[in-house]
Amino acid sequence: MSNHRRGVLVIDNDAAERGSIVRKLVGDGIRADVAQNASDAIRLLDEARYEVVVLDWQLPDGDGGRVVSHLQQSGTRSERIMVMTGESRLPRSVDRSLVKGVLFKPVDAIALTAHVRAMLS
Repeated sequence: MSNHRRGVLVIDNDAAERGSIVRKLVGDGIRADVAQNASDAIRLLDEARYEVVVLDWQLPDGDGGRVVSHLQQSGTRSERIMVMTGESRLPRSVDRSLVKGVLFKPVDAIALTAHVRAMLS
């Protein structure tokens, strides 16, 4: 894995929402890579380190806990994790010591970008 940090990894299976978030981040000068499921995210996280991970909790191949567990096991806990969820509250299975923020869907891309900027500073 590269030690070079690459900005933000956006993990969301909803192409429209993912695109909206990435367009706003990139428009604000923040580098963003994307993954549409947990498997793709884990592959990208094995290839590079990200300063912030924006993680949809509900993914087609497992919940966000799979990605968080991978980060823990690989020793890359330094990533700041922002969880997005369509549930009315954060699932109990979320390790709150690792999650630095939660946004409820539908996510406002401007609000998310503001949270990401704060996490990057």
